[in-house]
Amino acid sequence: MRTLVLLTALAALSACGMQEKRATYTCPNGPDLVVNYTEDQATLTFSSGRVEVLPVTEKEDIYAKPGIVWNAAAFRSGRLDDEGKSYLCDQMAG
Repeated sequence: MRTLVLLTALAALSACGMQEKRATYTCPNGPDLVVNYTEDQATLTFSSGRVEVLPVTEKEDIYAKPGIVWNAAAFRSGRLDDEGKSYLCDQMAG
């Protein structure tokens, strides 16, 4: 019985570790976005429907690929650099 309880608890903890984190941002003079974070990437979904999947970099909370960088290192805000344009974004939910 104890083994079953322990296995159930371990399965629940591992499932929690694999869940995505989701946050919604508004960027004055720029796009609104929803960002889904996993352990190794951030998926940015723009209000226009555009989707960008950015791998994590060596620096914590920075996700990037050529032409686009998402920096989520600040508390409840982020910076989007997209094809030469830069936007400071405020977290609305998540």
